[in-house]
Order: sequence, then C-alpha cells, then structure tokens
Amino acid sequence: MTGPASARAFTSAFVGALEQLGVRHVCISPGARNSALSLAFGASGVRRWIHHDERSAGFFALGLARVTGSAAAVVTTSGTAAAELLPAIVEARAGRVPLLALTADRPPELRSVGAPQAIDQMKMYGDAVKWFHDAGVPGGNDPERIATHLAAHALSLTADPPAGPVHVNVPFREPLVAGSGPPPAPVSPPGALRGPMLPGDGELEAAAEVLSGRRILVVAGAVDDPSFPAATADLATRAGAPVHADPLSGLRHGGHDRSSVITGFDVLAAAGMLSALRPEAVLRFGGVPTSKAVWSWLAANDDVPQVLVEPAGWRDPTYSARLVVRGDPAGTATGLAKLLAPAPAGWLEAWREAASAAEYAVETTLTGTESLTEPEVARVVSRLGRGVVGVASSMPVRDLDAFGLTSAAPVRYVANRGANGIDGTISMTLGAVAASGGHGLALVGDVAALHDLTALRTAARLELPLTTIVVHNDGGGIFHFLPHAEPTSPTVFEELFGTPHGTDFVAVSHALGVPAARIGDTAQLEAALEPRDGPFLVEVRTDRAANVELHRAIIEEVRRRVSAV
Repeated sequence: MTGPASARAFTSAFVGALEQLGVRHVCISPGARNSALSLAFGASGVRRWIHHDERSAGFFALGLARVTGSAAAVVTTSGTAAAELLPAIVEARAGRVPLLALTADRPPELRSVGAPQAIDQMKMYGDAVKWFHDAGVPGGNDPERIATHLAAHALSLTADPPAGPVHVNVPFREPLVAGSGPPPAPVSPPGALRGPMLPGDGELEAAAEVLSGRRILVVAGAVDDPSFPAATADLATRAGAPVHADPLSGLRHGGHDRSSVITGFDVLAAAGMLSALRPEAVLRFGGVPTSKAVWSWLAANDDVPQVLVEPAGWRDPTYSARLVVRGDPAGTATGLAKLLAPAPAGWLEAWREAASAAEYAVETTLTGTESLTEPEVARVVSRLGRGVVGVASSMPVRDLDAFGLTSAAPVRYVANRGANGIDGTISMTLGAVAASGGHGLALVGDVAALHDLTALRTAARLELPLTTIVVHNDGGGIFHFLPHAEPTSPTVFEELFGTPHGTDFVAVSHALGVPAARIGDTAQLEAALEPRDGPFLVEVRTDRAANVELHRAIIEEVRRRVSAV
C-alpha cells in the first residue's frame, strides 16, 4: 500500500486508536499538509475545535487537558504553523499537563531544498516535550498496526508521571487526499494500565517521624487532582496544622473542610508572621507556591525540616527540602493523616487569630479607597467565581493569592503557572470552559490580554460563556514592585518597563464580536460577573503607581493588627 491510500489507512487507524484510548478533544487549524489527519478526526467521534491561530489552539488544548485530566490533541500543518505550538508545549511540560502535538510535515525530499513551508521539524521543541517521534511517510504493508501502537505509545507517555506533552511528526507526500470510500476497519490498540504511585509504609513512617506532633505548616502548591483538596484538608485537621493553600491547590473552594486554610497567608508572611509563628516542620505539596513571601521564607529557613511530596521530577528551587517523598499527593496525604500525632494545643488557633486580624486589616484598608482597586477585583472574583476561573500570571494570580477569599462553591482555578508566562491565558481558559461545559471567568492584566486577542474572536465564534475581566493599568504594573523601579528615572522606566499602549479593550472586544463594558465600582463588577450564555468582556481601569502604594498600606496595616494578637 502506497501513496494517499496508505496515508488514509495510517491516519484513520491512528485517530481511531486515540479515540478508543480516551481522547475526547482535538484542536485543528486549517492547512493542506495536515489534510489526512484533519479528515481522519473529522470522521471520528472526537470533539473538534477549529482555530485560525495555532498558538491559541495550543493553549486552548492545554485548557481542555487541564480540566479533563487526559490528553487533548492539537493538529497543525507544516512550517511556522507547527512552531506556533511551542509556548503551549513549554507550559504543558512545566505545568505537567498531558498534551499530544500532531504536526504534519513535508516529506524528506522536500526538506532543506527551499521548498515552501518546509522547515526543520525534527525535535523542533527540544527538551520541552517528553518524547518526539517522526512517523515517516505512511507506507508499507501494515500501516494500521504501526499507527495503533504509535497512538498507544504516544498517549501513554503524555500521562506517565510527570504528565506532559508528546510530539508526533507525520510527513505526507502529494497527493494529500485519497479517493472517496469507506475508511479502513478500526484496529484495536494495546492498552496501558496506570494506577496511583503510593509510597510504602516505610517511606510514610520516615516522613511522619519528621512531622508528627510538631508545629507543622502545610504548604499546598499547584496540584491538578480533584481528590487532593479533601485528602489534604483531612490531614491538616487531624494534625492541627495551618495550611497555606495556593489558589491552584484546589483547597480554597469546595465542600471539603476548609477550617485549616489560612486566608491571606501571603500578606501574613510579608508582615513577618512566619517568624512570629515559626513552624517546627513544613510539609509541602505540588509546585512552587505563588507567594514570594512564602517561598522566600522556605529558602531562607532550610534549618526547619521540610518534607516535599513529589511524585516525579524535582521541583525545589528553594533547595530547602530535607526529605523528598515519591508518591501521589492525595494518596500520600491520606497515608500520612493516619500516622501524624496532632500539633501542640493552640498552634492552629494562633494562625486563625492572625488570619482574622489580617482579614480585618485588608477589609478596612480597601473600604477606605475611592475607586475599584486591583486587590478588590481579586476578592470579588474569589467571592463570586463558580466553575472554571482562569488567572493570568503577573499581578492577577498574586492578588488572588494574597487577597482571595474561600467558599464552599465549586471553583477550579487554572493558570499557566508551570512556566509562568502571560501569553495564552484567555485561550487556555476557553479550553477549560469548553471541557467543563459550564460558565467561566478569566482574570487578566491588560498586557496579557494584548497577547491573546484572537481568543476573543474564538469565544465569539464558538459562543463560549466566558467573562473576561481585563485589569487595565495601561502597561506592566508588576514592574513597579521590583527593586529597579525606584532608582530608574520615570521616563526610562515608562519606556522600558511601564510600556503604556493606550488600548481600548471595550472597543477591541466589540470589533471582535464580544459584548463589553467598562465598569468603575464593586457593584457594577458584581453585576457584570453574573453568568451569561455567551462571551463578555469587562474592563476595569486602575492606576499602577497607586496600586503599589495600596499594597504597601495593606501590609503595614496587617503588620500593625497582627502585632496586637
């Protein structure tokens, strides 16, 4: 079997195997060289999401995979179209998200000879992918068997701990499309069974020896596992341990016991409470927490024993872990909960009292502001958010971490915090909303919104119910918090870091087919966040310099209030 018939047999078997193995979503961008792959998905039962922008398609697939917990596929044609997937692939690798990149390619004879749309796609994503495979031009006597085993192999690797992206490159010769007729009969792929990786009794006992009966602090970073919040909450309750719950940990919202979650932990840490209420040991889960005050304390206090639960890899940029436990976070938390003796009386209550004082300080400081501020926007989002809430890196995720509230509402925060880039946030959130089947919110800064404007047109075209809140301070607000802000002259700072752009997001949103409004107070914001049937954009204007002063005032007020506790 040769030519387009072989390509059709290969792609039909490959896509059929992916569908049998559980792939439910694929993002496809139009192209000629990827025709066989696109048509194979078109004949399948896999849900297709069509994108004009491959970069946005990659992030949309990332959001699909984050919410479903299984790999989404993304298909591109050859050339720079394939290169557009790199940002999403980098985030998928760092964020441990299963993703299957399927790139069409020119055949070997058209490479390096100046053929149009032919670039070097061999290992083009480097170490950003867990595995690369060039399938070769489909041919031979048994393309179906080869395709089904390749599908099972590639898909299994996306899920093996740590989860991440896999790249399969498939070159095609012309003619690119076979004649009409029924597709080849499906071939059953091999299965791959996978269960949770749990530490043995000896490993759990070694960790318990470090933690049991001590004043421990639980630091929960990003963990994409719906069973993690309840398991960790139970552990904290039994151990009498306060929990610093990063928004991406899942611990802040839901029906589990949240009584050990300390709201405002970031501002408490910034106000010096980790020195005043110094833990005797730390139990860490997931990725590095958003709070710089927390992870800086972890790095500077490696004399405090720190147990890091890490199923694979080595995410410890603080270089402070004393013991690394290889195990599934939820399963390990459940096992440890049975072994830990509670902390001394009063330990958790002291942190609760500090949190109460900090919350009063934050609330009174924000009440005294005349206009809607960035911390208040984050608080409203945390209070009213339901379902999927996407948050951009830079200031939005930091404000949500520092000032966000907890609730019993089912909220799933998603963010590109693996590599911490600001690009693709709206597209990724759209994918998450599409996978969830419900309404969603996206909280982004104006520069992050500029990076992802094509996502607004996608939201309008697909009629996805995402409300995007753009906090518009006309530039890079986070740079005002960095050490070089004060010694740099205002003119130079604005040119290099402030980077004002003057975009009217309401007008841009309308032009892209998304209704939008500019709002100025809390009541208007609350009304704007009511669930809608389609996309909507809210622009909130703030002042960068005033935002810095407000953050400083909050920290000082928190320091003053907790010192009296």
